Amino acid sequence: MVDKKYQDIYDDPVERAKAWLTRDDDERWKAGEWMSKLLPHLEVTSADPSTPASVTFSFTCLEEHCNRLENLHGGAAATLFDLCTTIPLVLISKPGFWQYLGVTRNLNVTYFRPVPKGEEVIIETEALQVGKRLATLKGVMRRKRDGEIVSICEHLKANIDPEPKV
Repeated sequence: MVDKKYQDIYDDPVERAKAWLTRDDDERWKAGEWMSKLLPHLEVTSADPSTPASVTFSFTCLEEHCNRLENLHGGAAATLFDLCTTIPLVLISKPGFWQYLGVTRNLNVTYFRPVPKGEEVIIETEALQVGKRLATLKGVMRRKRDGEIVSICEHLKANIDPEPKV
């Protein structure tokens, strides 16, 4: 059953994805200190619940996201991928099916190019396969200015929803 407070956001995929980035009333959703510097600069730009479910984000790399060379820190990029690739599950989750969005089993990030301070990137994510217990998600980070891929990820998740009561 959908919480009445959130009913209208469940009708629009973009609003549903955005809501998960800004939830502050749910004890299960706590953005750690490491994410508090990233979330304000992450924006949902599109969402599609059809198969495969996908969400696209925009992110601008600022000084607080950088390593000593003034490029996006690899850990910050991995954290962005961990969060962003999970959001397509929001579009297809329902009570008894990925309602808690699972936990990460494996997150593999490959870095191709640096993201300098001030650079805006587009993060394209999709749910490649979602089963009862396991999901495979994909992320591609591109420079907005020229579309060049800067990094990619494969994100494997395990569902932690309790078994439905019969």
